[in-house]
Amino acid sequence: MTMRDKPIILVVDDNPINLRVLVKNLQAEYDLLVSKNGNSALKNALKHLPDIILLDIMLPDMDGFSVCEALQQDEKTSSIPIIFISSVHDPVQKTRAFAAGGVDYVTKPFHQAEVMARVQTHLQLKTMREVLEQQKEVVSQQLTEKNRQLSTLMDNLFGIAYRSNTDAERTMQLMSVGTTPLTGYSVEHFTHSSGTSFMSVVLEKDRAELSRRIEEALSRKERFECEYRIVLKNGEHKWVREQGVGLYNDAGVAYAVEGFISDATKSKTQELGIRKENSALKKKMQAHYLENIVGDSEPMQNLYEMILKAAGTDDNVIVYGESGTGKELVSRAVHDHSTRINGNFVPVNCGAIPEHLFESEFFGHKKGAFTGAVANRRGYLEQADGGTLFLDELGEISQLGQIKLLRAIEGGGFTPVGGTGVVHVKPRIVAATNRDLMEMVTAGAMRSDFYYRIHVVPIYIPPLRDRKQDIPQLIEHFMRMFPKLDECSPITPEVMNAFVTYDWPGNIRELQNALHQYLHLGTLVLGGEQIISGCSSTRKDCIPQEPLEKALARFERQYIVDVLKHNAWRRMTTANTLQIDRKTLFRKMKQYDIVEG
Repeated sequence: MTMRDKPIILVVDDNPINLRVLVKNLQAEYDLLVSKNGNSALKNALKHLPDIILLDIMLPDMDGFSVCEALQQDEKTSSIPIIFISSVHDPVQKTRAFAAGGVDYVTKPFHQAEVMARVQTHLQLKTMREVLEQQKEVVSQQLTEKNRQLSTLMDNLFGIAYRSNTDAERTMQLMSVGTTPLTGYSVEHFTHSSGTSFMSVVLEKDRAELSRRIEEALSRKERFECEYRIVLKNGEHKWVREQGVGLYNDAGVAYAVEGFISDATKSKTQELGIRKENSALKKKMQAHYLENIVGDSEPMQNLYEMILKAAGTDDNVIVYGESGTGKELVSRAVHDHSTRINGNFVPVNCGAIPEHLFESEFFGHKKGAFTGAVANRRGYLEQADGGTLFLDELGEISQLGQIKLLRAIEGGGFTPVGGTGVVHVKPRIVAATNRDLMEMVTAGAMRSDFYYRIHVVPIYIPPLRDRKQDIPQLIEHFMRMFPKLDECSPITPEVMNAFVTYDWPGNIRELQNALHQYLHLGTLVLGGEQIISGCSSTRKDCIPQEPLEKALARFERQYIVDVLKHNAWRRMTTANTLQIDRKTLFRKMKQYDIVEG
């Protein structure tokens, strides 16, 4: 064999970017040849007999498998190690690469250290094979040194290079020092005659499948690759990826397995994390409640499923439901379980925006745009960029407003009032209404193009009268939310029967208010009819015996808490409802020690 100053590497790839990366990484230590197609690669290989070939699978004239098979069939090139390079991370593809005669498989994009390590590894292995072939007569004398070289080579790999028997317990003959960082055990723990078999650290649930995969590969004389869990010395679990191949005697019987075991915890955890999150979400939606949406009746299970499906897309959503059914809660659940959870959820009551303020509210304004515009203000659309814009009472938007809003959400952008530049945003629209939007389209009150832009994923919230079996759970839920009282009216069978038999035209909101009134005053009024009076309750005292000032303060505190909860603890909305300024609201919250919770 002619001695060379540097090993020659033939790089076969038609992608200029990949070529630049490979050449940059390798040219300092190796002499490089470059081919951009299969025919050129075959000619270069025969002419220069490179020490190793980096071979892309996708080539313009033939695939890498064909090139590899042609090189393997030629005696002059059959011993050249071929490392396949591909952007496809597919076990089938890898199996085909190894079957064609490849010695390794590197996935794009390249990691410099990985490419260098693998090239160095296979060059050293090639050198050792050549030396052994030339010195067969002294192989017994060289064996110890070659084992040392092989151990050094293996010990520099980030993982376990091994040789094992083919027994069911996977008794190890040889392992690299990477065993300790990966498992916590020493090499001798597995290789010593009194040591433990490697199968003993494989998680029991994964052993049968691992054995089956290895046995199947050996019977077919194929390489194998599989992922499984091992139990570390400290008791923790770790995912590993194993690639291996059988060694066979002249009779074709496998007598050993050689391979490499690497840490796959990070990639596997990411993969399983997505599955686990989806599974947990499905289980959560099959429970009695989702967030503050309560009920396990069939209509509610259907609702939870629709929330899950809507959250899994980025399409616009329209939530239909009667007043008081919880349309904003459903809309928030869609946002909270979507990929936009880290963005803003911006609720807008479309029925409370005067026509002359529409552009300023939705598109924002610049300082000085009109009287009172003392500073720049971002509109609802910009606030919801990357998040969710919740349009409550969608049917209240005028046709002119629909035209302006449609242009903005279709990508045309908008210009803030008093501004000159066009702003482009990407909010997700989740709208809610208790009206029949198609009837509005038919009547000409809503534009059809606006309707179809919003009406992509519909969600229908069942009214409370259609899921009365959820009422006991709702009562229990609200009682946990209400402040604890020293004495309150008990939920007797008579009371529960009244709640369950009533049709609740005001839905959840009416139920909450009626329950609150009953618990505090002992009076149950449903549909304007007094079902239970304060004096008929079993409370010790129908009316607390206390000074008027204290009673008023108690009522004021409770009323502020109720309104805050109803408005999801939004201070400005609560102040507007109470018709007081924010400072007064903050002062009273401090006075009554009211905190969100």
